[in-house]
Amino acid sequence: MRSRMLYNVFALMFLMTTMSSCEKMTLSESAQSENAETGNVVLRVTQFEQTSFDAQTRSDVGSVCTRLCFHIYGEDGVRVSYINQKQEDSNFGTASFSLAEGHYILVVVGHSASSNPSFSANEKVSISGSNLGDTFWCCEDFEVREDDVELSLKLKRIVSLLRFIPTDDIPANMNQVKFSYKGSKGSFNGLTGYGSTNTSQTVTLDVDSDDDRYEFYMIPSSDNDLLDIKMSTYYIESDGRIHNLTEKQISQVPVKRNCITICRGSLFDGTSSSHSVFITISVETEWDDNIDVTF
Repeated sequence: MRSRMLYNVFALMFLMTTMSSCEKMTLSESAQSENAETGNVVLRVTQFEQTSFDAQTRSDVGSVCTRLCFHIYGEDGVRVSYINQKQEDSNFGTASFSLAEGHYILVVVGHSASSNPSFSANEKVSISGSNLGDTFWCCEDFEVREDDVELSLKLKRIVSLLRFIPTDDIPANMNQVKFSYKGSKGSFNGLTGYGSTNTSQTVTLDVDSDDDRYEFYMIPSSDNDLLDIKMSTYYIESDGRIHNLTEKQISQVPVKRNCITICRGSLFDGTSSSHSVFITISVETEWDDNIDVTF
């Protein structure tokens, strides 16, 4: 009997160790820490840096993003607690944690994707899905001592918006556009907010003849990031048959966080384009200066 009890104890210890080890690796979509209103650490999103208001109410926060992810790590980079929120949650924008004394690193992501990002330790965050949307982020470190901690958080926009405006005639029957480039789309470093991959990416947009622009978001890897982009157009029949229409190569397109890069020119002539780059001031959005590319 005694040996059987010892066996059960060791088995339970092994199971707990295994579960703890798995927790440090990845985050599942459904998992969530206790989101109590009371705790010794309270985190409150109060501002999005590139918008014109202080987001001091739940409705203000919800007008910028539909999901918020609060992830807290120890000094060793291992996640110790987290809360994922949706726009419909009553406390959207405020998170409360009960933490032991010590030094912590906080990573917050605000987005509107259909599912939460995956977090592979604090230095790797990946937002999945076919197309990335407007995305905000912050990283803070803080100390927990005897007194309660309350942090007001300012989130920064970490994406670039690429906007393509044709100056030539749109191909007849065109109903799909694909943009291909090498870089980062939805993966970034949780400590810096910059893109963390340099792999082949494809963005597919369904379009119609009334569209006068085509655009998508991506996360630059630096403030001096340059992309070589191939734009391909198609006619997709109702039965799924695909007809290739045009291809366009646009080289050395500059992208920067919180900037709109506007590519304006002949998009459907099938040539490779060189271009000049100049800066204009944006007056119609809260983004930083636009980057205009003409060719």
